[in-house]
Amino acid sequence: MNIALFSSLVRYGLAGAFVVLLVATVLAVRSGRGGLGAALGVAALLSGGALAAEALVALTVRLAAPGAADFNEYRWVMLAPWGRLGLALGGAAVIGIVGLSWRATRGAPAWRRATMIGLRAGAAVGALVVFLEPAVELRQVAREPNRIAILIDDSKSMALAEATDGPSRIERTRQLLESSKSALTAWEQSHKIDYYTFSETVSATSLAALASDTAQGKATLIRKALETIRARYEGRDLAGIVLISDGASTGGFDEDSGDGAVRDFLRSLDTRVHTVWAARPGLKDVAVAKVMADEFAFVRTVVRIDAVIRTTGLPARKVLVTLSTDGQPLRQKMVDFPGGEHDVTVTFEVTPPRVGRYVYEVSVPVAAGEAVTTNNARSFVVRVIRDKIRVLMVAGQPGWDVRALRQMLKSNPNVDLISFFILRTQDDISAGVANDEMSLIPFPTRELFEQQLPSFDLIILQNFEYLPYGIGDYLENIRSYVEGGGGLAMLGGAASFTSGGYYGTPVATALPVELYGPFDTGPVLDTGKFTPQLTENGVLHPVTSLRYSPDDNLATWKALPQLEGVNLVASAKPDATVLATHPRLKTKGGKPMPVIVAGDYGKGRSLAVTTDSVWRWGFVSAAKNGDNGRQYTKFWENAMGWLIQDPALHNLHVDSDAVEYAPSQPARVTVRLLGRDYQPMPGGVVSLVVKKGADPTSAVEVAAAKITVGDDGTAVHELGGSVTQGPGVYRIEAHATIAGRQVDASDIFLVREGGSELDRPVGDPATLDAIAKATGGSSLGAIDTLPSDLELDPPRIVRVDRRTDVELWSRPGLLFLVIGLLGLEWLLRQRSGYL
Repeated sequence: MNIALFSSLVRYGLAGAFVVLLVATVLAVRSGRGGLGAALGVAALLSGGALAAEALVALTVRLAAPGAADFNEYRWVMLAPWGRLGLALGGAAVIGIVGLSWRATRGAPAWRRATMIGLRAGAAVGALVVFLEPAVELRQVAREPNRIAILIDDSKSMALAEATDGPSRIERTRQLLESSKSALTAWEQSHKIDYYTFSETVSATSLAALASDTAQGKATLIRKALETIRARYEGRDLAGIVLISDGASTGGFDEDSGDGAVRDFLRSLDTRVHTVWAARPGLKDVAVAKVMADEFAFVRTVVRIDAVIRTTGLPARKVLVTLSTDGQPLRQKMVDFPGGEHDVTVTFEVTPPRVGRYVYEVSVPVAAGEAVTTNNARSFVVRVIRDKIRVLMVAGQPGWDVRALRQMLKSNPNVDLISFFILRTQDDISAGVANDEMSLIPFPTRELFEQQLPSFDLIILQNFEYLPYGIGDYLENIRSYVEGGGGLAMLGGAASFTSGGYYGTPVATALPVELYGPFDTGPVLDTGKFTPQLTENGVLHPVTSLRYSPDDNLATWKALPQLEGVNLVASAKPDATVLATHPRLKTKGGKPMPVIVAGDYGKGRSLAVTTDSVWRWGFVSAAKNGDNGRQYTKFWENAMGWLIQDPALHNLHVDSDAVEYAPSQPARVTVRLLGRDYQPMPGGVVSLVVKKGADPTSAVEVAAAKITVGDDGTAVHELGGSVTQGPGVYRIEAHATIAGRQVDASDIFLVREGGSELDRPVGDPATLDAIAKATGGSSLGAIDTLPSDLELDPPRIVRVDRRTDVELWSRPGLLFLVIGLLGLEWLLRQRSGYL
């Protein structure tokens, strides 16, 4: 503080108080109020004494400190060692002395009483000064301007505009700084201004650089930004922080902490934070704010998906919410949304038909005038695994083929078998006995073919005629089940295929063979023995690959026992694959009669085995020397694996090291190649193709490479950031050749923008209000110009060039003043008769 200015203010103040109190004393005495006059007189004497003391101090400073005018700061100090305790005791002593003097002078005229009390008080104060040894420390200091940090949000939400024809938030910020030039100039007189932008990181900037800032940051980490600024000015003088943001903090402000912890953090900044809200009301948006689903699921088990849809600034409306996979709608719901800002949870249930990775997407249509369209859809990945192969086996009557297959399935620990046998048919003679009394259990048609059907991986219909058991109404369910990704196998017998009445039914649509109709002439069964002949496709197909090498496989099939009896079919369907044929019988078109036929139907697969004597490959073969009947088990293991599309049977595997990546993040792809004996195939060459697109039919190729695997049959290939630079669904397709056969594999992963910057794009002024309040700053709200009188901390002392102490207590004049006051008080008491 400037000494001359302070001294002038004190002097004039004490002089004014002395005059006012003196006039009040005279008026009180003349009106007969002696007590009041005495009190006012004491106050007048004290103010006069203080005026005299101030003049003495000023004079002492001038006389004792040559060049004192060169000092621009001072402070009061006490040289005595008593400290605050001595000051308290001395002050109490002065009060006690004045009190005793007041009591001793009772009865004296008011003016005389006031004079004696004032003289004794003055003497006591003088003695207190000597006791405390006060001094004035004069300093010559130099100051430098401290810093103001202007912190500007440049995250993606700042690029939004509340109206289609209005400015964006970052443009509004630039206009604010442009219109605040006068305020910034006023601040620069005592401070220096530093400009920073922040999103996920903090960067120094300038007004010129802000002109081209497009606000593309991926997060609004307000807390991290404040921490960074405070750390950058650690040990330096910070006048304050001006925070300009829309307040849409994304996890960095109150993450993992309660309100108390947030307040403690803000107070620890030890500086004022003044906030400016860059957003405005009126933003319109519909967003998929959150999707809640398990990361893992079991195949053919219902998966629940909860999507939180958030609407902002829109009137009440109906919104179509769609769940898609592979670019195709899977489920849709029309949901009512109230007006204003609301969150509504929409629930979907899906049943993954196969093992693998599934990329699902929840989406809503873009509304008119919507500020953000990128948050109208959210993708996520579900890994589908298999617990056990769940098989439903329905047999029309007991038989050797039924017994062999059921026993094989029951002995497999990886199979959960549900089997039903018809022990008594409608043709059996049971006179006078009701049907329900001849059943071990009621046939649970509705439970099996409606309620539990989606939970099965495979359905086996073995020599089963559906008509007598009321299953006709559920055949459409079986067809739909296969189309959705299920597996269906129909085995031959006297009550199967055309003989079972399946012609023209929905099940016939899903089968890979055409059946004879009711107007076709000729037999539908043949009971002769035969050895099935592998077709060219059958030699290499997974179902009929009893040996990996084509030559070995052909030899194995020729050595199998003969089969007996076959169901005749009209033909194989055009898109089906005939694996084995009858050596003599022909179809209506003159082609060899199919015996084993495989085909795809929708997303599922079906298999037709038109004989009921495959059990001979196990029982009869096991009776031969050197044959354990393993080919029967091998055939059905292959068939089950193919029908359920089990990836464990693949010789080629490709896997990415994660299911989700950030844009431009490298992705590591592991390739594993197994030979025909399922052992590592060293030196094998694998072709990789990477495509981008949710719909596999329209995905676009973005990268390709050829990889040679090592001695362990594996290799790792890295997809660089240039491949994964754009958000979306990426598909990896791998191809290799093993023993002349092409094998394929695929994988899928997701590239998605990290964080939740645009999940809630509407600004949040409450966050900025809380920051300003907790730090002692001002919440300026939605302003257009910064105020020039904003409260900022003044610059602190940075250097003391000169310093000297002026002792007030050691002046001889002070001692003479004390003695004089005591002497005058003694004389006055003596003359008044109070000794």
